Amino acid sequence: MKKNSIATFFLLLAVIACTSSNASPTAEPSDVSTAVAATLQAVTENAPTPQPAGIPASFQNISFMIPQGLADGAVGEIIPAATEESGGPWGVAPEYISFTLTNYTGRNDEFFKATISIYPAAEYAAVNSWAASSLTRLQAVLASPAAQLTNESLPTIPFNGAAAQQYAAQAKLLGFNGGNGVRMISQYAQFPGPILKDNSLFHYEGLTADGKYMVAVVFPIYLPLQTSAENTSADGVQYPADLSDTNGLTAYFQGITDLLNAASADSFQPALDQLDSLIQSITISAP
Repeated sequence: MKKNSIATFFLLLAVIACTSSNASPTAEPSDVSTAVAATLQAVTENAPTPQPAGIPASFQNISFMIPQGLADGAVGEIIPAATEESGGPWGVAPEYISFTLTNYTGRNDEFFKATISIYPAAEYAAVNSWAASSLTRLQAVLASPAAQLTNESLPTIPFNGAAAQQYAAQAKLLGFNGGNGVRMISQYAQFPGPILKDNSLFHYEGLTADGKYMVAVVFPIYLPLQTSAENTSADGVQYPADLSDTNGLTAYFQGITDLLNAASADSFQPALDQLDSLIQSITISAP
């Protein structure tokens, strides 16, 4: 397939060259270069995308590749639609597909499993205000890819309700097959607590190019920090004793964010590159 695309490209070059020689003297040279550039882009976009090695997982119209050492598989299922009565205020959602990684090698979390969820975007936003807010933020980020990624502008985990996203580190735009999104590391809480080494989540919020599907990925993760509930300033960033000290809290969260942004990808557990690779392999085909 790739050879045929490249052959077509060079054939089109020849046609463009012949056409150019017979064109009127007023033709602009940039017309030819524009056509060539557009054709080269089409050839590149139509070339097969190399798939990473790993464990394939698929269910319904969704597939992805699990990097070796991250998990030994994934269980996909259809989650039925939930109302506030059946799912609680945070769990309101239309029917969607969710995968849970099996024998995930990252952190075991009491509330969050290593999951990949695919929602019908418009329907989800219509019934869940937190999903609507997250989707609006995500769309704004994708519309301005050069803008700075801050905790205040980034989307949040849509099914995490009113819990605050305390910080956002290692934020990065990341595409998947047929869509784009943003990944980050965050900790959620109902109050401004300390950022612990074993209480944060790697999460990804994405949107297919046609806007039909919203992708929400959550992986519990260990941070390359020493801070614990017993020693809240172990990494040299002072956690304020007075939680009404807004300046102190702002400085604390920024200090932790700076530490994590400076850390290498493989100092997190699992390594960020492994998690990125899985996300980049996600493919959502037509139902």
